[in-house]
Amino acid sequence: MLDVLTLDQLRTFVTVADSGSFRSGAVRLSRVQSAVSHAIANLEAELRVTLFDRSGHRPVLTPEGQALLANARDILLRVDAMRARARGLGEGVELELSLTVDTLFPIKTVGAALTEMRVVYPAVSIRLAVEPLGGPITALIEKRSSLAILVGEDFRDPRIALEAISSLEQVAVVSPKHPLGLRSKRVSVVPQGVV
Repeated sequence: MLDVLTLDQLRTFVTVADSGSFRSGAVRLSRVQSAVSHAIANLEAELRVTLFDRSGHRPVLTPEGQALLANARDILLRVDAMRARARGLGEGVELELSLTVDTLFPIKTVGAALTEMRVVYPAVSIRLAVEPLGGPITALIEKRSSLAILVGEDFRDPRIALEAISSLEQVAVVSPKHPLGLRSKRVSVVPQGVV
């Protein structure tokens, strides 16, 4: 039964539902209204359900049409994702970015960068991990990650190429009960760059 469904029929169905009429759908699809009506009628025949109630001035989705609209959107989204991934493969874009971030690096900054990346490369999946201290470098060495963001220069490895992406202000804080907190009650300022 469903073997003869076409993506064109599904796109037509979604477009008519979104635009609210066969005429508006035809305009959006740059087709004549009769072609759009015919595509919807063929889809209804294939599915054996009525998608639109045509008794009023404008077609209204039936309960069956409403239920199947979500499926049609999902199918079209997956097809578009497949096309984008295929296009990316043809252009040499990686399928996945595995990123490990130091716990001291602001995760909000990472989130903003990944959001921008998602716009440009929607087909690339992202695997994100957050690890303390030398975790990002270890993740690279163990090949659990293809990219890492770390804070500081203490965790160097000659096998890893480092590149500075930003500066990060750090503030040293201790508990009043810690030995450093008990040393002196006067406030002292740590010179910038010394932590």
